[in-house]
Amino acid sequence: MKKPNRVMSFLFSLIGQSWAYDEVEEVREVIATRSFDSLPERAEIHSKGAASLTDSLAFQPGLVDLHDELHDTWVYLASLKGRAREMGYASLAGHLEAAADSTRDVMEQVASAAEATVPAPQVPLTR
Repeated sequence: MKKPNRVMSFLFSLIGQSWAYDEVEEVREVIATRSFDSLPERAEIHSKGAASLTDSLAFQPGLVDLHDELHDTWVYLASLKGRAREMGYASLAGHLEAAADSTRDVMEQVASAAEATVPAPQVPLTR
C-alpha cells in the first residue's frame, strides 16, 4: 500500500489536502487500521467518562454535544451526496444518501435519549 510519509502528510495538511488511495483494499485497510488501532484508547476514555455519570441529567450535556456533531456529519454527508450527483457519480451518491439517512436516524435517537434525561415530574400521592 502506498502510504504517505509524515512529511508528505504534513505538507498536504498545510495546503488543505490529504492523501487519497487508488485501491479499494487500501481504503479498507486505512479505515480498519484507524478504527481498530484507536479502539482500546477510545473505549477506555468513554468508559471512564460514563462511569462518572451520577444521574440522568449528567447524560444530557454529552448527548446534546453528540447530537450537534451528528447534525454536522449529516449536513456534510448531504453536501457530499449532492456534489456526487452533480458530478454523475450515482453509485457514490447512493452510498452517501444511505449514510446520511442512517446518520439522521441516529441523530433522532440521540435527541430522544437527551430528552429522556429529564426526570419525570413527581406526582403527589393522593388519597
